[in-house]
Amino acid sequence: MAETLLALVDDSHTETVVNKIRKRGDPQVNIVDSRAEALRLLAAERYDFFVADYNSLGEGALPLLKRLNRMTSLTDLIILAGGETIAGVTVDLVIDRTLPLSDICETIAEAFKIRRLLKRAGIFGHSENLRDAARLIEQVAATDISVLIIGPSGTGKELVARALHDNSPRRQGEYISINCASIPETLLESELFGHEKGAFTGADAKRIGLFALADRGTLLLDEIGEMQVSLQAKLLRALETKSFFPLGARKPVKVDVRVVTATNRDLQREVEEGRFRIDLYYRIGVVTITLKRLADRPEDILPIVARYLDRVKAKFVFSPEATNLLLKYSWPGNVRELANFLQRLLLTAPSGEISRDTVASLLDKYGSDDRTLPVVTNITPEQSGYRLIYQALLNLANEIVDMKRLLTERLGEVSNGRVEPVATTAGGELEVMEEKLIKDAVDRFGGNRKQAAAHLGIGERTLYRKLKKYDIS
Repeated sequence: MAETLLALVDDSHTETVVNKIRKRGDPQVNIVDSRAEALRLLAAERYDFFVADYNSLGEGALPLLKRLNRMTSLTDLIILAGGETIAGVTVDLVIDRTLPLSDICETIAEAFKIRRLLKRAGIFGHSENLRDAARLIEQVAATDISVLIIGPSGTGKELVARALHDNSPRRQGEYISINCASIPETLLESELFGHEKGAFTGADAKRIGLFALADRGTLLLDEIGEMQVSLQAKLLRALETKSFFPLGARKPVKVDVRVVTATNRDLQREVEEGRFRIDLYYRIGVVTITLKRLADRPEDILPIVARYLDRVKAKFVFSPEATNLLLKYSWPGNVRELANFLQRLLLTAPSGEISRDTVASLLDKYGSDDRTLPVVTNITPEQSGYRLIYQALLNLANEIVDMKRLLTERLGEVSNGRVEPVATTAGGELEVMEEKLIKDAVDRFGGNRKQAAAHLGIGERTLYRKLKKYDIS
């Protein structure tokens, strides 16, 4: 189905631009000449784009755009302007109206292309981060260039990988995804490369690995940062030679597969600390697509909500206060947490207007607890608790430092006396606690810094600096 565009036209220049777009035949264009009619149609129908000249919006242009952000979350706003300040609202594209007509139309055509690509991938939002991702997908999808997708858990990395596949010449082949963190190291090699009958205890039959199954298609290795170094070497060889030996096999298997990788880890840091091979890092990351956490791209929150509610045909709307809370909440679980929240909301409020209190109660009940869970894998509950205590300690220390800095900067003389310095007792106690935690961890592992750092959930370099700070041998 072709995209649709609503254009507010009440001046000759905008009319010329819109007519040029209409002649191209993509998308379908509907023209109105008043703000009232534009609002009526946007409320009644779903448009992919809305185009207007900023001057045409007249007085109250910014409040109008804010209103459009809320009522048409799935509509991209394209505004022609000439130096006016458009702040505090989400506008997908601001175009200098003084540019040549051909340049204006090409810029709008590019916006159509990006929107179409994201829509096909099931990705909804207005952030520049998503548009940057779409541009990279468009550039590299048709090639076999290695792509590394980086971003926190729940930000949509697999959707980007799927978009790379669906927009590539391999789209007729298989798209296969595997989470490297969810399979034990002893089984992951067999999952990837397969094995022969009798290759190991329990191998009662031959197994075809995912590399072979994805031949002429795309294989996503999600959470690549969790892969053990010993298997990384075998993966590197398979990527470079496009062949591999199944476990127990004497002959190599050749494949034509595009491997896309994804991770929520900082792989550069993993390389520095010896947990990830530098040669593999450069092999898989020729092009990197980075997805930010949802809190850093709040302009994507309402489109995701609107798309979900549209898909399930929900009959409720959010009050302005509830909407503000959705935008201000940190969403530590990112898009995945937002979808989970909406599913719970459907069970408790199937129709009507959703109040701020309803949203707050669900976020307080579920979101706060979720934010205390460590984003780690393959560790014991005891280790999880240990890391949480240590990270909370560091966060509290940082907050105290920031508070002291602000007080020092902003509090001057008061009446006839001076403000006394902030007491350092809390900071001193925190350091004592931190020193004890670090010493306990080092003692626990017999002085093995690597294991102690992993136990604390920090890097070895950070641990080394702490050991020097507290003179712990």
